[in-house]
Amino acid sequence: MKTLSFQNPPVEIGPNDPVATERAGGTPDGMQPGYVLYPKEGPAMWFHEALFSVKARTSDTDGQFSLFDQITPRGFAAPPHYHSAVTDSFYIIAGELDYAIGDTVYYGVTAGSFIYIPRMTRHEFRVISETANFLLLCTPGGSFERYFEDLSSPAQEYDLPPSGHRQLLGDEVAAAKRKWGAMPTNDPSLFCSLDQRATVMNTGRTVHVPSKSAPFSWR
Repeated sequence: MKTLSFQNPPVEIGPNDPVATERAGGTPDGMQPGYVLYPKEGPAMWFHEALFSVKARTSDTDGQFSLFDQITPRGFAAPPHYHSAVTDSFYIIAGELDYAIGDTVYYGVTAGSFIYIPRMTRHEFRVISETANFLLLCTPGGSFERYFEDLSSPAQEYDLPPSGHRQLLGDEVAAAKRKWGAMPTNDPSLFCSLDQRATVMNTGRTVHVPSKSAPFSWR
């Protein structure tokens, strides 16, 4: 899938192209060169109701990591799942999320917060602010970035997609997750869901409420 990088003027970037149209010199032979992406640069995709901007593909970093800049609306969520081969790290730039990792729920994760999820660990999140902007770092780099590309369409502008731009079927999403290493899970003994308050309270699992957040309530 070819996508646009919204520099001036916009540039079309293919799925196997470097994310940067200009790269630095002086890198040792056999290594990918360095580069700078300015605001709105990098392949941009509409994934569900969100805007994903690819800042680094695995091929850009010699397999070390891939990096995505995500802008999402209220209600954007990832259901319970885990990754068999990669770790996830999130840095929240703006907005607020509820996040569950393993058997722990973190409520009201705000801008400036960092989230780390080891591989094989169940996790999910939900955006609870009007919009949110966060970075997703996947390490080591692998094929998981193709999951997003398989389920996305090229962004036509650097903004959230229009409502209903692409309706994804459940079977389509499940197949992509299995293909690229994001495994869904509904096993309550291994995961504390954002929607399982009774299970959390009855089993004594921790619910983390930051001191500056509002009184606890599931939403």
